Amino acid sequence: MNLLRAARVAISFLTILPISAPAGVESRDLTRSAAFFPLVGWFLGGLLLLAAKILISLFGSGLTTALGLVAILAWLTRGLHLDGLADLVDGLGGSHEPARRLAIMKDSSIGAFGVIGLILLLAIKASTLADLLPQLFVDHKLALLVPLVASRWGMVLLAWRGRYPREQGTGHAFVGQTGLGEVIVSSLFVLPLCLLGPAAVLALLASLLPAFLLYFKATRALGGITGDVLGASCELGEALGWLALLAW
Repeated sequence: MNLLRAARVAISFLTILPISAPAGVESRDLTRSAAFFPLVGWFLGGLLLLAAKILISLFGSGLTTALGLVAILAWLTRGLHLDGLADLVDGLGGSHEPARRLAIMKDSSIGAFGVIGLILLLAIKASTLADLLPQLFVDHKLALLVPLVASRWGMVLLAWRGRYPREQGTGHAFVGQTGLGEVIVSSLFVLPLCLLGPAAVLALLASLLPAFLLYFKATRALGGITGDVLGASCELGEALGWLALLAW
């Protein structure tokens, strides 16, 4: 595995960071890039900590800063995972037939279920961060990035264990193709989180829970795991991880 090439593909695929993908990216390159999904979470977490420090100095640690952080994170990721969440919610809410659900998810337009899902998720993220930031920046600054890293590891695990229900699609490069090698490498970026204390471990486990639940839900409802399911897992993992930190 060309580690540097795979890392560049992961960062360019999942973010707007100015790191260009190497020339001639193939499906196998995308598969290998899954090993560095948690590393992307570290980069995003570092940028979010910097943004939080600036926004807190300007507006305090209330809802305005929290909304700003949610918006910045959506911008840094091009809304890629938010789009996946909206598509999944539309599909699950729009039909009871797996084939029809998959067709709805592939439609580029967003429906009422998707809009409601996005509004609720963003509201939960913003309100949680608004309550969480004052304490985090007193005691545990690094805990803010735990869900960003762990939720992207959840995508790797979900892609490793899942099967792809379509004949083709972007998710096909990851789901069912991600191997044990990618899982092992990706786990190396997650292990340091355990050194941050019990609150971080709780947030890590909470961030992985959506991947575990969606594995069973999507397999039954869709016949497998799509790219939209991976994105939804990431978004829900971030939200649940921050909620776990707040509960702690």
